[in-house]
Amino acid sequence: MGEGTQPLDSSKNWDSDAQRKFWNSWDMRYLRETTIGREGQRRGQVVMGLLRSLSLKRPRILEVGCGNGWLAQQLAAIGPLTGVDIADAAIEEARRGVPGAQFHAGDVRDLNLPSGSFDVIVTLETFSHVPDQRQFIEAIASLLSDRGHLILTTQNRSVYMRNSRIRPPAEGQLRHWVTRRELHALLSPYFVCLRSFTIEPSGDCGILRIVNSHKLNAVLSRVVSKAVITRIKEYSGFGQTLVAVAQKRP
Repeated sequence: MGEGTQPLDSSKNWDSDAQRKFWNSWDMRYLRETTIGREGQRRGQVVMGLLRSLSLKRPRILEVGCGNGWLAQQLAAIGPLTGVDIADAAIEEARRGVPGAQFHAGDVRDLNLPSGSFDVIVTLETFSHVPDQRQFIEAIASLLSDRGHLILTTQNRSVYMRNSRIRPPAEGQLRHWVTRRELHALLSPYFVCLRSFTIEPSGDCGILRIVNSHKLNAVLSRVVSKAVITRIKEYSGFGQTLVAVAQKRP
């Protein structure tokens, strides 16, 4: 599963039909109750914790890249929910699973959702798979109410480029990972970044070969708990997932 010499940015090869087909297949394979991995569950838990920490009263929520609605039921308990995904088969499943929410199949940039109609936008692991990240940020900013919030998770380029298990992009899969600095730069024209951090340490190449060495971590665990070691790595930016909470600029 090596990354090899595959290009980081595959967005120039964008094909909407191929992308839709890929994500329908992905959702069917990986977003069952029995196939959502520990990392995905952790991302969901972190996002829900961040959403609750905003202490908003019945916020109108938009989830971009909602897949089959695996997180939608929890989001809908916080406030009125709208979900969007290009995977039309996954959206049909979401409609059946969360009948109280609204779901739309398509690109969020093309759906003509009302401007300023959401208080919070949540998007998990979608940002690196859109054809134009600047347009994506501009589009979701326009959908947020004044001082609305964005909660975003995406792949951490600094870690994924140092993970020998990552496979090349599949047909129909766009891939453009970003670093934390790059993410902040893309957000800054429209958002004030309130908080950003990483979760789920991984990687086995370069410096991460040392950071995640079993021998080193075994020695450290004699002094501090594994949970503390994980938190230190996440604080240091060695988590495979970037998490950002941002507020729309006035």
